[in-house]
Amino acid sequence: MIAVLLLSALLLKAVQGTLNKPLLKNAHGDLPSKMIHVSWTDEPSLLGMLEKVTYDIEVYNTGQTEPVHRDSVEIRPTPTVTHSWQLISPLPLECLPHSVKLRVRHFNNVSEWTDHRNVNVSSGYDNSEVKIYPQDDVALAGSKKKFCCIIPNGTRIKDFTYRGQSMLSMNHTHVNQTYIFEVTMKPSKRGGDDLVCYSYNKGPEGSTVFVSFIPEVVNLTCETRNLRVVECSWTQGRDKNLGGDWATRYTLNGSSCKTVGRCAIDIDPYQGKVVWTLTAQNSISTTNFTDSADPRHRVYLRAPQHLSASQIDSREASVQWHWPDADLRSLPMRCQVQRTWPNKGEDVREESGVGLHSVTVRELHPYTRYSVQVRCASGEHLWRWGDWSEVFSFETKEDNPQAVDAWMTVDSMNRSFVVWKKLAAKQSHGKLTKYQLSWHGSVKALEPTEHCYNMGTAGTEKRINVTAFNTAGPSQPSTIMAPSPWQPADVQTTRANGTGGSLELSWDSGAGASCGYVLDWLPVGGQEDCSIQWIKIPAGHTSTRINSGLEDGVRYTLSLYACTSEAPELLQRWEAYGQEQAPAEAPTVHAVQDGQEVLLTWDEICLEKQRGFIIGYVIKYSLSSSNTGQEKTEIIYGSEPRMEKRIPNLRADTYKFKISAFTSRGEGPATTTTVTVTSQAYTIIVYSITLLGVVVTLVLLSTILCYRNRAWLKDKVYPDIPAPQLDWSNTKGIHDCQLFKLPDEQVEHIMAPSLKVNDVSLKVTHNVTPNVYMPLYTNVTDLQPSDPTDGDLDSSPFLDNPTYNLLLVSGTAVDDAPPPATTVQIEGYKPQELGTSPPLASCVDSSYQALEDVCRRGQPQMTWNTHLESEDNILVGLVGDPISVNSSQRLLGNP
Repeated sequence: MIAVLLLSALLLKAVQGTLNKPLLKNAHGDLPSKMIHVSWTDEPSLLGMLEKVTYDIEVYNTGQTEPVHRDSVEIRPTPTVTHSWQLISPLPLECLPHSVKLRVRHFNNVSEWTDHRNVNVSSGYDNSEVKIYPQDDVALAGSKKKFCCIIPNGTRIKDFTYRGQSMLSMNHTHVNQTYIFEVTMKPSKRGGDDLVCYSYNKGPEGSTVFVSFIPEVVNLTCETRNLRVVECSWTQGRDKNLGGDWATRYTLNGSSCKTVGRCAIDIDPYQGKVVWTLTAQNSISTTNFTDSADPRHRVYLRAPQHLSASQIDSREASVQWHWPDADLRSLPMRCQVQRTWPNKGEDVREESGVGLHSVTVRELHPYTRYSVQVRCASGEHLWRWGDWSEVFSFETKEDNPQAVDAWMTVDSMNRSFVVWKKLAAKQSHGKLTKYQLSWHGSVKALEPTEHCYNMGTAGTEKRINVTAFNTAGPSQPSTIMAPSPWQPADVQTTRANGTGGSLELSWDSGAGASCGYVLDWLPVGGQEDCSIQWIKIPAGHTSTRINSGLEDGVRYTLSLYACTSEAPELLQRWEAYGQEQAPAEAPTVHAVQDGQEVLLTWDEICLEKQRGFIIGYVIKYSLSSSNTGQEKTEIIYGSEPRMEKRIPNLRADTYKFKISAFTSRGEGPATTTTVTVTSQAYTIIVYSITLLGVVVTLVLLSTILCYRNRAWLKDKVYPDIPAPQLDWSNTKGIHDCQLFKLPDEQVEHIMAPSLKVNDVSLKVTHNVTPNVYMPLYTNVTDLQPSDPTDGDLDSSPFLDNPTYNLLLVSGTAVDDAPPPATTVQIEGYKPQELGTSPPLASCVDSSYQALEDVCRRGQPQMTWNTHLESEDNILVGLVGDPISVNSSQRLLGNP
């Protein structure tokens, strides 16, 4: 068995050895390009062979047993040809010595490998300094590239960095003094990225690498601008980070392009479809990009030149321009004319024609300066519009002004004003020279800056015409009828709500609004009536929206009038804000303590500062000493000229009150006031002391006044009372009567009934017994005397004073007494009772006979003098007099 195997091996070797080794002639390298060139010739035994043979090539680095590259080449043997092969080494040729070997194969016949042949390089190795290779190279982003760092003998590598990061910890190959690193390339900035090699005994050495991409072209487009030259444009791709010698180079159909992104070549416009090839090449790779089209389908015209205007009128003008290329005069074109005028007006008109070079611009405004630009495109195949020309300006001529928008208003003093809106530039059609008003044969010229005229007190209706003039002539007159009267009293004002600076209003259709409506508005309280604004609304419309002319936070009065053949008729009125705001001012607040309450009052905020309809007020109050931030809140709805609120049940302390107004847009600033609530008991004490002081003062003043006027007061209030005198000259026969006999120790106050005195006078004489007591009387209604039978007269202790034996005198007289003028009636005389016996009642009767009856039983007779006179002979009435039976004072006799 072993013998068979040995024989087979010898036979196989004999078969393989039938081909001789190739003749390796040369191997050299180019350092800048890292290119290895290998050349050889066919072995003579292969000459004349008609079939191809295969050559295997291997490349080695010195010190490495495995090849760094393998390749195979099929070649037909030729006796006179030297074969060659090239390789760009993945490792710079400076890093390590390279060697190559090769062999030839034909089917199963294989030659032996040639001996290693060292690759010759143009420069030798210098190991005295640190070296890094390659130097300033280009790499494809994302690829892996080998770099080597050669360290001089006797030292060691310290670090190797790429873009500032150390690569020493990564896998690398170390052959003698050469360190080989395989680095993954990242796109670099335009200036490239650095690699640096560090050693312990030598300085660092660096290299720059430019990492980019294969050439890229985006949006390659070819077009012609004059039918003679085609221009191709494109956008460079990601390879634009390469610059200088590394930058990408372009060619268009073999012609070099001087500018990146644009290239041009001559064409024949009638040759039909053409293919344009753009080649992009850089140090990494070369790529091709193409575009194809018929040049007449890719017309992109340049801007027209030398614009001018002619035949300028008030409404139109002719604009001309020039084409620099004669080939374009036969090209069908479409041209656009863009015109602009003041206040940002703009429009574009389009015209068509062959070789178009002029156009008439119509529908212009008089006396307006226009700016014009023109651009054109192919009329056959619209590829794209050409470039705009430079701006050209001209001014149209003047024309008669438009009719002015006139209106009439009446102020609070019943003065009527004619107002009209200023004509804008596009309405005046020229430079205004004046406004003219005419009515009833009167004419008034006003300056062009005026737009209001005072017609005086509104009275009878006047038809007024307003006309504007410029140098071209007058406008159509605008007619307005002055009202008389204008504002009916029954029109009420309502509120309207605006939003976002605009206001929407609606109303019922007015039967008399034959020519529509007029809505005017001005700020509430505005004094300048000429600042009024208005709009005119066509008939049949019953709503409108005001989008401008309303300032935020300003209240306006809006009035709606029906337009008629006569004077305007007021239909409705509103007050509104275009946009409400929070109040800008705090109310003026007054705070007063009332018991254990605080009364807060405040005035309405002025109209200019309200900035919205006041819905109500917010009251917040808390203790001044409180730091917890706790507040009580009261909300008061309403908006009167003067508001008030009571805050009840407050204890004695200091409170802080804040009051602010609010609208639908929020709360305004607050007024802060502080009130110290005092104790109610203290207040009562203060009030009591004050009242007592007033009373004491009044008493002292009264006392002082009475003391100073005591004599006058005594005379008026309590005059001197003369002592009563009893005349005993007419008392014969009654001194022994014991009727009035009363012991002194039993004298008491005796109650007596009132008397009715009818023209009676009592005469007081000087013969009155001293120590006479007058009884104290009260009103007694019983006017009849007591029954004489009641009680015992003898057992009753009576007052020993005959003057109080009150008898009823009726037509008779006592002895020697003058006849009485009238009758004195004693009604129910009842002296104070003593014991159980009735007092004087038993002795009182309705006739003189009663007295006689009493005296016959042993009592002395007496006479009652019914005339009482003072010492001045002045008659004194009984009632109210000190001796009257109605007196309530006790008389103690003569002093």
